[in-house]
Amino acid sequence: MEATALSVGKSVLSGALSYAKSFVAEEVALQLGVQRDHVFITDELEMMRSFLMAAHGDQDDNMVVRTWVNQVRNVSYAVEDCLHDFAVRLQKQSWWRIPRTLLDRRCVAKQMKELRIKVEDVSQRNQRYHLIKGSSSKPTSIVGQPTISSTTMSAADDARLLRQKAKMDLVKLINCKEGALRVIALWGTSSSDLGELSIIRSAYEDPMIHKNFDCCAWITLMCPFNQTYFIRSIIRQIYVNSLQETGEEGKSVIGAHVLRMMATMKEDGLTHEFKRYLNFKSYLIVLNGIHTIEEWDCIKTCFPSNKKGSRIIVSTEKVEVASLCIGAEDEALVHKKLFVDRSLYAFYSKGFLRREAIRRKKGPPHM
Repeated sequence: MEATALSVGKSVLSGALSYAKSFVAEEVALQLGVQRDHVFITDELEMMRSFLMAAHGDQDDNMVVRTWVNQVRNVSYAVEDCLHDFAVRLQKQSWWRIPRTLLDRRCVAKQMKELRIKVEDVSQRNQRYHLIKGSSSKPTSIVGQPTISSTTMSAADDARLLRQKAKMDLVKLINCKEGALRVIALWGTSSSDLGELSIIRSAYEDPMIHKNFDCCAWITLMCPFNQTYFIRSIIRQIYVNSLQETGEEGKSVIGAHVLRMMATMKEDGLTHEFKRYLNFKSYLIVLNGIHTIEEWDCIKTCFPSNKKGSRIIVSTEKVEVASLCIGAEDEALVHKKLFVDRSLYAFYSKGFLRREAIRRKKGPPHM
């Protein structure tokens, strides 16, 4: 039996979405500094797949729908090819030369922006022409006839506002003016859940966050945990981010020299040098996918408590890990639900925000 346009479109889109959500694609996006576009494209592919899954077999006879499905298929191929190309490009370059020059980075960013625009255009055509209505039993509506109810749009707006509130609550926790190193543990139903990850990622990428820290890195842990690979992944991100923020490779010569030197170190000296490097900087590290407290016990030894206002964000699926990361001896442990539509909780020390409230009440120091 000949495959229909809908079934082929669903199959191709599912393949592209599966790769876009993979650890490899996520790591590539992080290393090349295109995380935001990667998350947006993945979300759009997910939405397009939902529309295709809601489509009915008789819609294969609708020429307009078939045209849109073909466009979905083509853009899915483009997404998968582009991400594969980036992955191959990364493998051919040594870790500290990613990207090799600022020109390489701009080229990658331009490609990703163009891909994002293409995906967004295809996604919006379904809504613009009201092609696929949803999961109801009624056939495809006439082109131009409104099909998205105000109730549906209102629900989408409400969900967007809830995500924004969750993000701002997390930003507030991270930006709390507390000099000591603080850990914020986030417990969710799944460390790979796109909804939960998008909240954490949007907070991490917020400009208000990055201006308060000298070094930032987002790490998805691999199993089994490898400390050397872990530290070098952070070093690589710090190096790449420094190039992006300065805009000129020459301005990062000193920092780049230190980071490159660490690349050649043995495991024993690497941890010591890494801690010494961070000791004079405020840093923000997001750790996604911690599964055991033993992993955390190993990880936390890599980071100095330098009184610079540094933050470590731990994301885990296990509530006991989230609480123990804050400290089993901390009786003033607080947990707060960040997102009412999902099981996403933040764990932190009660004294963390209490000291911030006292500081604000007193106001700035008198000169």
